[in-house]
Amino acid sequence: MNGHLNGHRFVEETPGVGGGYPQVRGTRIPVRTIVAYHRDGYTAEQIQRIFSYLTCEQIQGALDYYARSPERVDEDFERNARALAELQGRRWPA
Repeated sequence: MNGHLNGHRFVEETPGVGGGYPQVRGTRIPVRTIVAYHRDGYTAEQIQRIFSYLTCEQIQGALDYYARSPERVDEDFERNARALAELQGRRWPA
């Protein structure tokens, strides 16, 4: 995929950038990162304080994208967990 994800306003996939996985449009912040903070209990406002160059609207847009289409983001979580395990010399899946 590239550019607009079915016209999604806040999320894009660009081949060769971030593994081609969903990112907040115009940034290199993976949707996976926003979702991970949200899973840890952070609100959009708290995430915005961490990533001050993002708006709460962009953050909520990324979370809304994940709620509607979790497959690619979950795939990105899996890819990153596997890469970390390999770097640490662990078998994946554990």
